[in-house]
Amino acid sequence: MFHGSIPAPLRSIIYEHAGTWPGDDIWIGCSGNYTIERVLHSRFGDARRVHGNDIQAYSCALGWWLAGDPLTYTLREEYQDVLGWLSPYLDDPTDLLATLMLGTRFLQWVGRDGAYYRRMMAATQAQWPRMHDKTATKLRNLTVRLGSFYAGDVRDYLTDAVPADAPVVMFPPFYCLAPEHRLLTADLRWVPCGELRAGDRLLAFDEETPGGFTHRRLRWSEIVRSEPAMKECVRVILEDGTGIVCTEDHPWLADRYDRPSRVPRKWVRADRLLEEAPYVIRLTDTWEPARTYEAGWLAGVLDGEGSVYLGKSASKAGISQRPGIVADQYTAWMKELGFDTTVCPRPSGVCSYDMTGGWPEMLRALGTLRPERLVARVQQLEIERLSIRSRGNPRVKVVAVERVGVRPIQSITTTTGTYIGEGFAMHNSGDYQAQFASIDTVFDWPTPSFRDLDEDGKEEIIAQVRDRPNWVLGLHIERPELRRHLAGVVQTANRGLPIYVYAASGPRRIVRPHQPTAPIPMPKIGPDDELGERMTLHVLTGGQFAAIRSQFMSKSIKPGTPLIACGVAVDGLLIGAFAYLPPKYEPSCAYLMSDFPVSWTKYRRLAKLIVMAASTKEAQLLVQRSLSRRITAWSTTAFTDRPNSAKYGRGIPGVKLQKRTEPGGDGIHAYQLQYGGPLGAYTLDEALQLWKRKHGTDMKKDDAR
Repeated sequence: MFHGSIPAPLRSIIYEHAGTWPGDDIWIGCSGNYTIERVLHSRFGDARRVHGNDIQAYSCALGWWLAGDPLTYTLREEYQDVLGWLSPYLDDPTDLLATLMLGTRFLQWVGRDGAYYRRMMAATQAQWPRMHDKTATKLRNLTVRLGSFYAGDVRDYLTDAVPADAPVVMFPPFYCLAPEHRLLTADLRWVPCGELRAGDRLLAFDEETPGGFTHRRLRWSEIVRSEPAMKECVRVILEDGTGIVCTEDHPWLADRYDRPSRVPRKWVRADRLLEEAPYVIRLTDTWEPARTYEAGWLAGVLDGEGSVYLGKSASKAGISQRPGIVADQYTAWMKELGFDTTVCPRPSGVCSYDMTGGWPEMLRALGTLRPERLVARVQQLEIERLSIRSRGNPRVKVVAVERVGVRPIQSITTTTGTYIGEGFAMHNSGDYQAQFASIDTVFDWPTPSFRDLDEDGKEEIIAQVRDRPNWVLGLHIERPELRRHLAGVVQTANRGLPIYVYAASGPRRIVRPHQPTAPIPMPKIGPDDELGERMTLHVLTGGQFAAIRSQFMSKSIKPGTPLIACGVAVDGLLIGAFAYLPPKYEPSCAYLMSDFPVSWTKYRRLAKLIVMAASTKEAQLLVQRSLSRRITAWSTTAFTDRPNSAKYGRGIPGVKLQKRTEPGGDGIHAYQLQYGGPLGAYTLDEALQLWKRKHGTDMKKDDAR
């Protein structure tokens, strides 16, 4: 009925403050899905009159109905023929609201061609009496009511409708940190969506198939709106280990089956993927710009000798060169960086060395190597020549959809209605406003006026809320000037962002997630103990890993929930622990989230042995069992004030520095280093013996004396 919820700690803070306010009225700004109103009603019942405000078609209908106001929503004339059967359900206010609620599900199919949409509309009409009666009955049983509802800009609401001395509660949809998930831009970069702004160009695709037997095609797109918000979210977990956090209603392009069929791909809400179409469409892999000498050489050759061509039947990118040293070096280094080429001789003796793998691999190569002339050339070409064919894109199975509570997201609106997010085909209409756009399309209603919400507007709202004796304001960013008003800091998940709740006055509290701990029934190696001869791995419970991690890892590193955590022991003495997360971008590469010794010993480089233990065949087997798929490599991130890591840098077979970023992304260290290596290159016994030969005699100076 109502979507979304407020975490229990936030409810408690609202209860504590609202319970001390004088009078009988509380005013809510930016009601959205009416979660705050429900919280207050559950605490005070009808003893307090709660007043709401919003601007969207769906929220306004619900607000007017809760306030007992008339609903003046009428079916537009152009939709009378196709939706005239709804007329009996539009007279009574409760019936009308139930129709609008159900309309958020089926109105998206109105006016679309194709057998699939006709079947969905026919099924909806056949089941309508039962569905409508069930929804209307739930509405009639609701006890939540509003004292009044104001449809319009929240700034006008605070100025014109809310009394100057009245208490206000507001969790406005702004001031949250930028999400990390990336979109593919027109210049072939993967940019976190929180960094994108209106006017930025993206590589996108058709929202729907043009009709007939044609396919969706790639399109250049432009961002027309990019705003942060706080929404109820889910984590979509895919078979390859990828986990993407998005809103519940975020549409994915998905298939019902794992292979091409006559059932068309369709847009499916994230929270319905498992039930409706559990195979999402990956259009391309993601990439990072390569910074090596070889990549720079290849970029120079491509800029000097290369060309790119986009065609309906084939697309090409590569160089023209006579066989020889340059051509051989080009193909060898392209192969080393993961790009295959094909050689096409010409009568003149010049050969074309073209990239293979179709347009996804061509774009990946250009985006990774970044030859400036060719990247600019791609942006000038008719990208719509490239199609998204049913047989050409991998389908990735959705294995789970987990609710993760209220999280910060970035609401993006594009000219095409689509974008490519983390390599997957996605729709931009998952935000609250676009979710109910179909109601605006089909119904006439008294649309309120409102202004665009820019940075000055946000500051204006905060000032208007504070300019009264009693208020509660929830933000996802700390405001130093409001520190004396801080009522609580709520963090609902270990890696979740804190919610800063400010209030005019009242008690303070800090609520953080409780992390249960458990002891490990194994003695730790002591300062004077010698390393034995047999190294073993022991799978740890979440509590055991949390307990040992809190003792021996930096307190500045946020805790997380691993895929699998293991203790490392030698002859029955615990010497360290490590933990893995599922792959994020490379399907065969797991992420080593933690690795550390668990005691203070005389060995200076014991940390290297823990990394080596995490790289063994035995560790590989445990990770693969957890994921039910093959994993051949690992990667990790180190933050340091030096350009290389002493732990990962030298002495571990196969480990290489993959990326160096300056300054470090944690805001503390000078460098952020990305290391990686093979998984399963040696056994535990081989790792221990190798470590002893290289590092076993390297003891701390005090002990060596």
